[in-house]
Amino acid sequence: MPVLVHYRRFLFFLLIVFTWAACHTPEVDDPDIIVTFPPEFTVDLFEQRDANTGAAVFGLWVESMAVFDCSNYRIETATTVSADAIDIQLLEVSKPDTCLGLPGRAHAFLPLGRPANGVYRFTFTLGSAIINEGVLTVLDGHYDLSLPNAQGIDFQNRVLESIPEHYVWGYAFALAESDMPVADQFIAGLKSLTVEPVLTPGYYGYFTVGGSGQYYFHKSIKPEIQNRPFLRRLNGGPDAVRSLLQSYRDDAIQPLELRCFSTFGEL
Repeated sequence: MPVLVHYRRFLFFLLIVFTWAACHTPEVDDPDIIVTFPPEFTVDLFEQRDANTGAAVFGLWVESMAVFDCSNYRIETATTVSADAIDIQLLEVSKPDTCLGLPGRAHAFLPLGRPANGVYRFTFTLGSAIINEGVLTVLDGHYDLSLPNAQGIDFQNRVLESIPEHYVWGYAFALAESDMPVADQFIAGLKSLTVEPVLTPGYYGYFTVGGSGQYYFHKSIKPEIQNRPFLRRLNGGPDAVRSLLQSYRDDAIQPLELRCFSTFGEL
């Protein structure tokens, strides 16, 4: 009888142990949850030239990833620039009252003025949910943005060089094969009035210069049709180039469509 009692006590003790073990499993720390937001906009540092005077204004070129029904959707923004900080907020993409043009991406240039040399706290916010914080460094026309772990945006060009004075760039449209010889004649005439560019490789806003001297236009001005591009340096003022452009535009037999930007304004 005492053996049975001890056996029952032992079974009871085992039951308690197993019950305690079942109810007290070791705690496992929850893994860190990292929330990421896919890009909704592409963004570039940009320096836009005034069409009339050629004066440069620093800012951002912003473009939606989404393609809308027409090309005049607007990106609504709010910007604040102070002595040591730049704050940008993208509010929404608004639908136009009247839809114009072909389907396209919404885009906007956000002017930020002419920041003096220095280091600026840089904040880029999408609505009120996504806040990206970084630092913009400005030094003698060189802009360098550090924006770690950007969310909701794809910052494609964070280092920008100012275009030196006395430069022209653009393209001659060749709408048909018959326009190609005329466009080539124009390029030859332009080369006789200008010299080869002297630019270190890098991104200059309107164009990017590669390591072997080749150049690529920024999407804000890149034409979709066949063209003859040019990037040249002027020896002096723009009058001779302006006259050459006008002569080809006004040709009564085969006028040429031209787009010419410059540090003096659009020609």
